[in-house]
Amino acid sequence: MGWVVFCTGTEKGVRRSRMKGALTGIRVLDLTQVVGPPYCTMLLGDLGAEVIKIEERQEALRRLQVGPIRQRDGKEEPVPTFWLYVNRNKKSVTLNLKTPTGVRLFRELVPHADILVENFSVGTMDRLGLGYDHLRELHPGLIYASISAFGQYGPYAHQRGYDLLAEAISGYMSITGYPDNPPTKSGQSIADYYAGLLCTVAILAALRYRDQTGHGQRIDIALLDSLISALDGYAEFYTLAGKVVERVGNHSIQNGPVYGLYEAQDGYVVIGITTDPIWRRFCQVLHRPDLVTDPRCATVMARRQHPEFMRHLIGEWVRTRPKAEVVAILTQAGVPAAPVNSIAEMVHDPQVKAREMFVSLEHPRFGPITITGSPLKLSETPGTVRTPAPTIGAHNQEILGTLLGYSTAQLQEWQAQGII
Repeated sequence: MGWVVFCTGTEKGVRRSRMKGALTGIRVLDLTQVVGPPYCTMLLGDLGAEVIKIEERQEALRRLQVGPIRQRDGKEEPVPTFWLYVNRNKKSVTLNLKTPTGVRLFRELVPHADILVENFSVGTMDRLGLGYDHLRELHPGLIYASISAFGQYGPYAHQRGYDLLAEAISGYMSITGYPDNPPTKSGQSIADYYAGLLCTVAILAALRYRDQTGHGQRIDIALLDSLISALDGYAEFYTLAGKVVERVGNHSIQNGPVYGLYEAQDGYVVIGITTDPIWRRFCQVLHRPDLVTDPRCATVMARRQHPEFMRHLIGEWVRTRPKAEVVAILTQAGVPAAPVNSIAEMVHDPQVKAREMFVSLEHPRFGPITITGSPLKLSETPGTVRTPAPTIGAHNQEILGTLLGYSTAQLQEWQAQGII
């Protein structure tokens, strides 16, 4: 097992890299691409599963060209940032599933696996003879997880879709942004990450079920469903009260401007006043005890009903101070507050460093790299980053040769034919 060095420079990170993960001994066949599905298999890998990423060689090589251009050793090169992040702890096998031999080899791998995760268009795996009903005949204990935009059934199931469509259809974009501006998408692929997380949860539940019964099962996760399940109960505003929530900008729909973003002298901060006790503490900071009983702001409801007054009151106090001072004063007083970091500021944030959320390791092609660490903090089996993303086809010999028993000469022939 490889070692990694955490950016904090502590021995703790190195010790964790040698621990056995909770999913040690579990093998995953990873047929995923894009964002959420490979994020799911990344999390399984962080927890110790053996994740075998399977993809067609030329397609995989093309993905290595996607990313920002950087300077290294005096030369310009594209660096596949997301690929390096999401494929850590994985093995790479090249297999062309558009060929009969590629399909046959994949079917030979299935009995050796515990989990399969895929995100092909609905119906593709069935057409290849690799659908759930085909593969459970080979392996009744197989856990077969599919992630798609709209799920495996319903009127949209066979339509192509991405995070953006899920954000639009779910109503998420309608509540994001400012009232006078168009609906706004998330800054990242939020539906993908929700779907990846929920698929991971479902897989762990299916493993528990298999422990009890010996049977695998089919998992069907949709980006659309995942985002609808995370709308803060705003759907229930409509279903239970007949009210349609609208976007309010950088303030809270439920708490109003006391839970929102404000401009300081040198940037932005966020302040989270969610209860009356926190409001009283904020009034102490302002040296305004009168505001505790002022009918415009004495209660959560009153503060929500007087947004302009609240925006002006808080904004005037914040704008005269640097953001570090605002955060320090409020935090000391027990009022939740934080700076709005850039990505660069986030990477160097002391809390981020303390949580070991970035790790450094050596990649055989891209040299020294620093990538996001594991968010899975368990006392006995924490998530770890043990190995960098593999080079394309690096584990063909191990998986197709050693595991399935094919000779080196046969693998070379298949590679020449474009099968692996």
